[in-house]
Amino acid sequence: MKTINSVRYGNLYERVNEETFTMLPNFAESINRMIEAIVDREKMIVEYQNDLNKKIEALKEIEQLKEDFVATLTHDLKVPILAEKNMLNFLLENKFGELNVRQKEALSYLKNSNKELVELVEIILETYKLNETKIDLHKEELDVKKLLENTIEEMKPISDTDSIALNFYSQYFGKIQLDEFYIKRVFKNLILNAISFSESCSNVDITLTDDEKNIYIKITNYGKSIKKEEIDHVFDKYYTTAKKFRKVGTGLGLYLSNRIIKAHNGKIMIDSSKDDPSNIFTTFIICLPK
Repeated sequence: MKTINSVRYGNLYERVNEETFTMLPNFAESINRMIEAIVDREKMIVEYQNDLNKKIEALKEIEQLKEDFVATLTHDLKVPILAEKNMLNFLLENKFGELNVRQKEALSYLKNSNKELVELVEIILETYKLNETKIDLHKEELDVKKLLENTIEEMKPISDTDSIALNFYSQYFGKIQLDEFYIKRVFKNLILNAISFSESCSNVDITLTDDEKNIYIKITNYGKSIKKEEIDHVFDKYYTTAKKFRKVGTGLGLYLSNRIIKAHNGKIMIDSSKDDPSNIFTTFIICLPK
């Protein structure tokens, strides 16, 4: 009994004296074997823990390398893109001489493409920053209608490239607590997504409504839809059918948008239909509490 109690409290070097168990030699041998098995198991656990700690450290190093790589890459990409943007602005402002109409149209197209590249780099960088961390919101009273109007105006050069009209209808004129930087990012991401899914010479309809508890922003494109079985995966970070998007980076934009809206205690819903060939549409519905 003394040996068993000693083992019970962690002394795995204690052994039963088999001579004291002259009547039960097999019992003493069994107890000693049991203690040896516990010792072996203890060694295995320690080895496993050490191996696990090494793997955790290795994963941390890999994650840090990945984060450093993404941060450096996005920074290195952004610098020449912004330099290109400045040069295009100089050209369009006739700083190097007068341009004819066709030259200005060509440069305007390049400027729009440049703007999309800037947007993409910003999305990649923001996704990297918010990958595992909680989004730190800085809320203030915002006029949602005005914010949407400003965002739509900024997106028009992109939609104009494919002759897509951005139509805005508002039935809500109040203010709610939002983080302007992040919410504007969501609006831009979802409008860009709608443009990406739209056929040329079509419309994107944006509506702002409310009820007693929430406001609703609906962004609808026509001509392309999302399959029902794919809707649940649209906000996945690495959505496998993201290659179907015409604009590169839209998938990351949707993932980021969903995280931002959740941080505001809201949600994004999707309504997509292709049952009626004459009315194929996809609507992203942002619901935010007042």
